[in-house]
Amino acid sequence: MNEFSQILKKLRISANLSQETLGNVLHVSRSAIAKYENGLGLPSEEVIDSICKYFNVTKEDLFPKDNVEQLITDKNIKIKKQRNRLITISILLVSVIVILFGVIGYNSLPKFKEVYSLDESMDLDIDKPNEYQQDILLFKYEGGYVFQRLEIHKIKFTSETNLYVLRVMNSYTNGYASCINDNEGFLETEFTEKVYMDINFTHNLNNFRPIVSWHQKKSTSFLFSSQYVSNDEIILDERKNLFDGAYLERKDKSVKFIYNSQITDYLFDSNYNKLLRKTNIVNDSFYSSFEYEMVDDYSRFVTFTIYASYLFEAKEGNEINFEVNTKMVNTNMSIKKKKVFKLSL
Repeated sequence: MNEFSQILKKLRISANLSQETLGNVLHVSRSAIAKYENGLGLPSEEVIDSICKYFNVTKEDLFPKDNVEQLITDKNIKIKKQRNRLITISILLVSVIVILFGVIGYNSLPKFKEVYSLDESMDLDIDKPNEYQQDILLFKYEGGYVFQRLEIHKIKFTSETNLYVLRVMNSYTNGYASCINDNEGFLETEFTEKVYMDINFTHNLNNFRPIVSWHQKKSTSFLFSSQYVSNDEIILDERKNLFDGAYLERKDKSVKFIYNSQITDYLFDSNYNKLLRKTNIVNDSFYSSFEYEMVDDYSRFVTFTIYASYLFEAKEGNEINFEVNTKMVNTNMSIKKKKVFKLSL
């Protein structure tokens, strides 16, 4: 494991990448990269494959003297043993409480705590992106924490309208992962059961034209034109790159949108022998939701990142309202938060 940590760090430094940048590339948190490089854990098979692809190396390059599958198996066994010890201690503590305070007091103990955060509103100015295009701590509690990043870009489309590209990123870290990263104030017994995010534009349908939300299950390629003016007035450059490998191409009097990635309903291990997590997606022009449900123990203690991306057309000077709902369900508690955004175009 130590050899892998050193190899990964050398690859990152040689590519002139920060831990945060590499985390974004691999869809894990900066703290996860730090954990790998400090020899405190191993990435999943999915992340290992992404590392090999990005740095153009093989698994043998990353683990020259070790068996990757055996390392991950040993790590899972260690985690499970640690959890079993914690469960045994918890049972003993509960037994003591029952003896001291009686059955009535025991029955009154909360079995699941749900924490609700107050709704929050935020004003956004498309011409001042540095004010909000950064990771912001969305919420923090004993079960873990969530960082959120909102990114918006403007692309000149016609003489009267612009295309706007919106991406929201939620990064979920549970109590267990926080503890092994030496953060204080978290519970080591808290593992992620579900993470959820949705984006909702349905309360202001008249101010803009949604074109696509592309955290979908299929690759997408289609033509679109302007809703507001003659197609002869499209002035978009020949090609514009968007988030996540998506891009736009000018095609005479219309524009082609291309997106080559896809998300599956179920994530398995590298040998397709074991189900790790389920994915539930609802997707249309005005509303998108994304939920991970953890099935395997390994998935429960990994940091998860969810991306949702939108492309829409609107006239400059309009105001667009949308909301983002976030939820994190852990072993014994959960938390959710709604943020309402007012975007000045």
